[in-house]
Parts: sequence; C-alpha cells; structure tokens
Amino acid sequence: MKLARRSTLRPSSKQARAFGRACGTARKAWNWGLGRKIEAWKIRKAALAAGTPGEAAPKVPTAIDLHRELNKLKKMPVEDGGFPWMYAVSKCAPQEALRDLDEAFTHFFRRLKLGEKPGFPRFKARGRDPGHFRLTGSITVKGGRIRLPRVGAVRFMPGDRGYIPDGTYSSASVVEDHGHWCVSVRFDVPEAPADATRPVVGLDAGVRELAHLSDGTVIPNPRALARETARLRKAKLAVARKRRAADKRLGTQKKGERRVEAKRLQRARRVATRLAHRVANIRKDALHKATTWIGSTYSAVVVEDLHGTNMTRRAKGRGRAAKAGLNRAILDSGMLRLRPLLAYKMPLHGGRRSVVPAAYTSRDCSRCGARNDPGSSKTCKCATCGLVLDRDENASLNILAAPSCPAAPLGSGPEARRGAAVRPKAKAGRRAATIPGGDHV
Repeated sequence: MKLARRSTLRPSSKQARAFGRACGTARKAWNWGLGRKIEAWKIRKAALAAGTPGEAAPKVPTAIDLHRELNKLKKMPVEDGGFPWMYAVSKCAPQEALRDLDEAFTHFFRRLKLGEKPGFPRFKARGRDPGHFRLTGSITVKGGRIRLPRVGAVRFMPGDRGYIPDGTYSSASVVEDHGHWCVSVRFDVPEAPADATRPVVGLDAGVRELAHLSDGTVIPNPRALARETARLRKAKLAVARKRRAADKRLGTQKKGERRVEAKRLQRARRVATRLAHRVANIRKDALHKATTWIGSTYSAVVVEDLHGTNMTRRAKGRGRAAKAGLNRAILDSGMLRLRPLLAYKMPLHGGRRSVVPAAYTSRDCSRCGARNDPGSSKTCKCATCGLVLDRDENASLNILAAPSCPAAPLGSGPEARRGAAVRPKAKAGRRAATIPGGDHV
C-alpha cells in the first residue's frame, strides 16, 4: 500500500525564501491556468450554442497545453506580459500546479454528473490559501536531510529523523503549515498479515468522548480548541486591534508598505499562528495515537458512515447559535477524521475496517431492538426490555451487530441481530483507554 509521511523542516533563511518563491510561482500558475480555462470554456460554449459540432468547437487547453504556453511566456519580458521570474524556481512547481488544476476540473465534472453540487475551482490568494508546491525528479533523503531540486539539502526537525526512511523518491510536496515548512513523500509499505486472534470491536465516535468502543473502552476527547479558546480569542483580538491601529497610522499607503512597517501587527499574527498550530497539533496527536492503538489491538473495527457536511451544516433562524456551538465542538473533537485514519492504519497492522449506516444506532436498543427516543439524555433507557446503558456504548453495540457489517457475528433472532451475543461482560465495565505515548504511524 502507498503511505505518505510528513515531517517538519528546518530550512535556512535562504531556503525559506526559495520555498516562498516556489509557492508564489505555483499559485500564479494555478490562477493563470484557471483564467485560461474559464476563458476557453466561454468560447467553447458560445460555439456550441451557435450550432458548431462538438468535434469542431474550440477545445479547452489541458495541463500540457497550458505548460507549453507558460514556457513561451517565461521567455517574454515582464513589460510584454511574460513571467521571466519563474526561472528562479524549479519548473516542477508550475507544472505540477497545472496538473492539479486539471485534476480539480475532472473531479468537478465527475461529481456534477453524479447529481452532486461540487464547488467550482477557485482562484488562490496568498493570505487565504496555504502555500504549497510539489517537486518531482530525484529527491534523496539521507542523514536527516532531504535534497530538493533548486533548493539543496534541507534539515529535518530533530525529533523527525528516521521518520522518513533514507532513500530516493520520485516526488515531494512542501507546504507551509502555521508558519512551519513541512515536506511529505510517498512510498510503498507492505501490509501486515491478518491476525484473527484479536477481537472485533464496534466504534461510536462522538463529541463528549472521542470514541466509545463496544467492549466498554472509552477514548477521551482532547478538546484542543476548548482548552485554548481564551488565549486564542485574546490573540485574535490583539491582531484586530493592531491592524486597525496600523491602518489608521499608515493611512492610504500600499499594502506591501503597510506589511513592512507594521512590526507589532506581524508579531501579534505570529502569536495567534503559534496558538492555532498548537491546537492543531494536540488534535492530530490524539487522533493518531488513538487510531494506532485501535489498529494494533483489534483485528477489525466497525464504524458509522458519518457525513461531515450534513453534521456541520449551518442552521437558520432560531437555534442558530446553539448549532454553531455544536458544529464547533464536532470539528474540535476531530471525530470525522477517525474513519479515514483507520482506513489505512487497520491494514497496516493486519486488520480491517468496515462501515455501516449510521441511522438509528443511538436510538435502537442493543438487547431487544426496540426503537426509543433518548433525546438529549446521556443514558439509553429501553421502555420494552428495561435495559439501562450509556447511550454511546449502546450505539457501539448496535454498530458492531449491524446486519450490513461483514465482521459482525449474525444470528437468526432479533437479539442476535442487536448484539446480545457480543455484549461485554459485566466486569468489563466502562474504562478509559490506555494509549501508548510513543511514536505513531
């Protein structure tokens, strides 16, 4: 299986400037190519509307066509609309950006044919979109350094040495993450042999707890954003206050000059960026440790088919503030990241992941199958058989015993379908998971 690993870089000031130029070149190539494609689509639609056959109508340029045009523009001076400054970076940066643009259009039209409502590829802005670019060729990793074309050997962070194995890779992606430069490479990793001796478990992801397993294990929610909300709000207010002061003091000067002179504003932004980076790292660390522990402990895990877009959709009218708070809690927990992480970590440890529908898993009784309405209660109380159980534990049992689950031991009666045969023993109880604190994959 293909696996991508990402590590933080420690570039010199010269290398950091080279990264910035490559990001700007890739962003310019994307925006220029998007503009050319939109213009070509308008010409083609007008020709088709006029009755021109599809084979004779003007074609929309592909990534290869756009790259040939870009090579001609790179030889022209700036006064004539050329981009000679692109020669300062590797040719791979704009070329791969145009290929990504082609892929974005392919995804857009494929989803459009399926009846979905995809977002049209948009122009990228420096302050809104993170800087990133991809390089191809002979990329070597050796001794805690990675050698990139036109950049040279760049050091890794001290704790990341050995995380990316030494060797030669065909491509590498560099991205700016909250003021830090990171690199990711892809390589082949053999899947571990299946181990049927380990148990099968159902997983119910939630906001109160990150995950509740059908054997009674509870993985706590790190609540990364909630822990840093006060400090992050204070830092953002400082940024807004210093921005207003800089605008008032500098008046109608250009944006570039305002960025150079407003040193206090830059310092405030760095503080806010560091806090946001800390929140993201806390969340990712908890997710990776939890999924690695699950993958090495169980032979199969069954999860719900959750749709994040529907779960975090904004509410209108009354209850809008409450729904906004719930959306924030859902995104803060990172529960929607459990399913894609388990998709590759289970085969990596010799297990498998199964997905079942999420409908009524919290409302159906795991003993008799009767449908109840627990409302906002944390406890599931069955009015038919009298079962009293934690709501999340009841949901995890229903997930494990779902009829569409290939890993569930199915029987003939309703009790077997609802998980009576896979209920945990009374002595297991509710316990917190002990997750190793070492390195995770």
